[in-house]
Amino acid sequence: MNLILGKLGEKVKQGFLSYALGLILTEGKSTCTKMASLFGIKHDFLYRFLSKANFLIPIFPELMFSIVNQFNRQKQGWLIIDDTVLSKRFAKMLAGVYSVYNSALGRPEKGFTLVVIAWSNSQVTIPLKFICHFHKDLVGEMYQTKSRLAEQLILDCKDKVFFSHLLIDGHYTTNFLMDALIKHNIKFVGKFPKNRIIKTKNGEKNQVSKHSNLKLIRNKRSKQIKAEFAGILLHFSVHKQKKRDGQFTFTYIVSNINTEPKQYLLMYKQRWNIETMFRTMKQSLGLSECASRDLQKQYVHIYSVFFSYAFLQKEKSSNFLKNPEAAAKCLSQRNIHTLIPRIASFSRNFHYVA
Repeated sequence: MNLILGKLGEKVKQGFLSYALGLILTEGKSTCTKMASLFGIKHDFLYRFLSKANFLIPIFPELMFSIVNQFNRQKQGWLIIDDTVLSKRFAKMLAGVYSVYNSALGRPEKGFTLVVIAWSNSQVTIPLKFICHFHKDLVGEMYQTKSRLAEQLILDCKDKVFFSHLLIDGHYTTNFLMDALIKHNIKFVGKFPKNRIIKTKNGEKNQVSKHSNLKLIRNKRSKQIKAEFAGILLHFSVHKQKKRDGQFTFTYIVSNINTEPKQYLLMYKQRWNIETMFRTMKQSLGLSECASRDLQKQYVHIYSVFFSYAFLQKEKSSNFLKNPEAAAKCLSQRNIHTLIPRIASFSRNFHYVA
């Protein structure tokens, strides 16, 4: 790491901080030309930063871990795993681009998928690290499922930041990942697909939505049982919620934590913090907008967006603002020459990872 930092010249640091701040302040599409105009510099300066910053990629997660450890002193947090599609509709030569289903748009489109791990304590949410999930037609025998990529991210982070538990969506409550989490003594709470089969001590095997032990009677809103899934003994709970139209919906949750039934739903709802993080990073920070054909430059751009979002979280928390968008608006009203030292101070000039 020290060798990498030794290569990190002042121009690269300045390029990174200008790029990260430009992502926050630029209205509309965040191109190098538009961002450079904010600082009165040539756009080549920012593009050269992307071109020469490949060796920054190992530094970024370490920087994010150190940032999280500052917030962790204020309030204990947890980890969240999820994935998001980066749309690259106009990319023709970018490695890894394939037709992927974008659940936000409800249709397939050209792009690639990021599996992301983030830390949150409900007050702030900090993205830590990502791995690209490429289609098996592109990578062949090197293909890995999202669950395996999630395991890699969790193991990479588990000894770097303190957390109480992990939150996962239904796509990640696979027998592979849950078994791995138990082996590594990691507590988790996740949504459980209603059609998966569980087995209780009395021998009943049935889909979780049809299992007699999870039926709610009268006005009961939640219930918890212990059962086996793929040979793993876990806690399963059902939660009945009323929708705006008056109809009821049922949510099924799996965990290796033994607690009150209603607590599972309260814990799982905190997973939504990563969804709002993705929304802000895409709509306000240009997460999907990098047009470079070089995948390494895409990675540097993504981590720069991660850092920009973390900076906005700090500004939001320090100034008691409602959301990171409000923090960005406040920053846009300040003198731009005062903001570079401000964001440099947040990065501790990269001494976080020295």
